[in-house]
Amino acid sequence: MAYIRTEEVREIRNALKEQFPNLKFSVKKQHYSSIKVTIKKGDVDFSDIMRDFGYADINHYHLGQYGSHQHLLKEIDTVIKKAPALAEGGREWYDRSDAMTDYFDTAFYYNISIGDYNKPYEKVA
Repeated sequence: MAYIRTEEVREIRNALKEQFPNLKFSVKKQHYSSIKVTIKKGDVDFSDIMRDFGYADINHYHLGQYGSHQHLLKEIDTVIKKAPALAEGGREWYDRSDAMTDYFDTAFYYNISIGDYNKPYEKVA
């Protein structure tokens, strides 16, 4: 059953801050089974993948479609998957799901976005 503890979310937040000091993140636990990681501001120009309103939802299953940003997004994805293991009793992300047999088993669900619909990404110099 998908579940993530507050301590594991904290480790994700800390690891992202440490590895990407040029970006500001919001890492929020949603219910008990998922997290939402939002890149709020930074020195990276994401204008080529953002919508007209200044935000973009990232499909973490297809990170290769984000052109020059794919390397950065893959690194962020890796941190999200590995950092929860740094918490006491924490575990890395896994996905043993099989949609063909309607079997879903993952450590937790997560979403990545650049900006938010009500607060766009802010590019700083």
